[in-house]
Amino acid sequence: MTLIVKPIAVAIMITTLVLSEGELFAQQRCTISIDQAVALPLTTAEGNQVRVVINYDIKDQSLVGQRLNAIMGIYDRQNGTLIKLSSFPNGFILNNTNGTTQLATTLTDPKIQNISAIVTITNGDKTEKYTNDVRADLDLRTILPTTLPPLLENIQGPIQGASSADNEGYN
Repeated sequence: MTLIVKPIAVAIMITTLVLSEGELFAQQRCTISIDQAVALPLTTAEGNQVRVVINYDIKDQSLVGQRLNAIMGIYDRQNGTLIKLSSFPNGFILNNTNGTTQLATTLTDPKIQNISAIVTITNGDKTEKYTNDVRADLDLRTILPTTLPPLLENIQGPIQGASSADNEGYN
């Protein structure tokens, strides 16, 4: 039996191996997980703010005291396209081996509904990846408005046949 390997298949296999080794190296230096991910309506302008809080666990002690950065990519879950990239303007100094950090960005396009936020920690120049990627899926259609209509205007008073304890707070 003869095995014929096409150059494209070999290139894909080599690329996959290199990426896998890079991921392993990154995960050995630091791992991250999502603590919280939310999308909130802005109160002073149109749009939604996406916030992702990540936990980090630094395994490489030489990173403590170094300037690191974090990148958050916002992707459209419907078609997979990148909507926005965010990072810290000047990075941040890593003071501890364990902790949390928050990334936030604003989306102003009202057509954006379902997103994925993908976060990773890098070196300060954002040229070398230090961690695994973490992902949070958010549905912007479920965001509550910043103000609610007056709900008490429609409440008539005590319900007939109900005890006063059932209507506490409605009178």
